[in-house]
Amino acid sequence: MGAFGRVRVIAGYEWKRALAKKSVLALVILAVAIQTLVIVSIYDFTRSTGITFGGVSNDSVWIFAVLGGGGEGFFVQLIAIIIAGGSMSEEYEHGTADILLSKPISRIEYLLGKFLGGFSLLAIVEALMTFVGVVLSFAFFGTQSYTQFAPLMFFALAYSSLIFFCLSFMFSEVFRGTTLAILLAFAVYIASSFISPILDYLYGTVSRAAPTWAVASFPGLLMSELIPPLSSNGLPAVDTEGLYEAALIVAVYALVFIIIAAIRLLKSDVTKKKD
Repeated sequence: MGAFGRVRVIAGYEWKRALAKKSVLALVILAVAIQTLVIVSIYDFTRSTGITFGGVSNDSVWIFAVLGGGGEGFFVQLIAIIIAGGSMSEEYEHGTADILLSKPISRIEYLLGKFLGGFSLLAIVEALMTFVGVVLSFAFFGTQSYTQFAPLMFFALAYSSLIFFCLSFMFSEVFRGTTLAILLAFAVYIASSFISPILDYLYGTVSRAAPTWAVASFPGLLMSELIPPLSSNGLPAVDTEGLYEAALIVAVYALVFIIIAAIRLLKSDVTKKKD
């Protein structure tokens, strides 16, 4: 079996490990339920009042739904944190890291398989939510415009989620404790969410250094670039410079976090199972 085959086996194993966690499945169900509730609520509001909700026209509701207008975006980041938070650390806690790394597999292949397995599962969740958002919008509001950009919307959401997935993945390897890794990553998410608007008010563009700015802004900025007329319909104003900046910030954060995790794995001994 070549390197690709070994990475694929570890990635498949990571899928099984993550899906065995009831919290992940519960959060996926909750996120889809909230997304559905938001679309139904918008439908009831527009039908009873005869006016559009928040300036979002009926033929573009799918964009609002997929972008996380109902708060389901929060659950996606939480799912990312939970999947990645236990990816490396659970192997140390259960004593299986010694077994896996004693096989004919390099540590880089092991790291890559774990990362790709966890992130591909997260991408499937985001694809599901994109699909549900589009289908429900068609079902309740009729024909939707610009749905040819739905795959790009999915790409933007998956790409932006790299920040907190990689952050939690790094904490999982560095501290080798699942609970600690998840709590630290979630704390960074909450702190960044609160600090970002304060920095924006006080220092303007300095707030873009906060990780949540890129996570929240990149998908909306991309859609504004693709569909400029919708910038007045709930999307950010067209800002090409901001779009490139958000994309770069996601890449830099993700790369730094993964490099730190790789260094920790390569330079340290595999710990034994904790008593």
